[in-house]
Amino acid sequence: MKSIQFLPFMLLLFLFSCGKLATTPEDKKSVDEVQKFYGGFVQTMKGVQNLNGKSSNFFEVEIKDSKLINKQPQRAASNAANIAFMIFQNQKPESSYDIIKTKLLFPDGASFSKSFTKEELQEVKNIFPEIDKINSHLINKDYDGILEMFDDRFRPADKSVKEGLSRMDSEMGVIKKIQFQGFEFIDDSNLGNTVLIREVSERDQLFPFINVAFDRKTKKVLNIEFP
Repeated sequence: MKSIQFLPFMLLLFLFSCGKLATTPEDKKSVDEVQKFYGGFVQTMKGVQNLNGKSSNFFEVEIKDSKLINKQPQRAASNAANIAFMIFQNQKPESSYDIIKTKLLFPDGASFSKSFTKEELQEVKNIFPEIDKINSHLINKDYDGILEMFDDRFRPADKSVKEGLSRMDSEMGVIKKIQFQGFEFIDDSNLGNTVLIREVSERDQLFPFINVAFDRKTKKVLNIEFP
């Protein structure tokens, strides 16, 4: 099936699979992981799109009736990114899709769509050692380790970090686990070009969010939020 749409200075050609492109074991594993994480009803499509003479293969995931997504409409962007990252993580490097698309459908009829290039997803994958490191420092209360990860321009006062994190541990319980839940690329007027990593922590009967902003070039920590 072909759909051709002419736009000013642009020819956009989509060739949808319609069942003609085989589903790989990596595709199945990816979808199973998304289904296990989010629940709901998942549909996929794969194909090739041609934009201004450049051909790119893509994999698209559409999900609806997910309780987790439906109760977090404000985190649609990061959930969409998390789904794309799950797909990317399970692909073989030599056969990874050029573009991974996600579409979230909400009960009120609203939807959220986002596309990610494999270069963007690889960038996030490359920063994972730093994500694991900051999470380890938070769980183990290594305040000095946390501070050492900051860009010098945005490094908070030692006392404020130690007192603030200790107070949260006292009020909500210590952090037992931290789970990655997506990301957003944000151009911030103060912090610059950042990738905001969105996570959720497990404390005593509570699961508060954690947001960590990294510099996209240096991978240094720019800010940590506990919204």
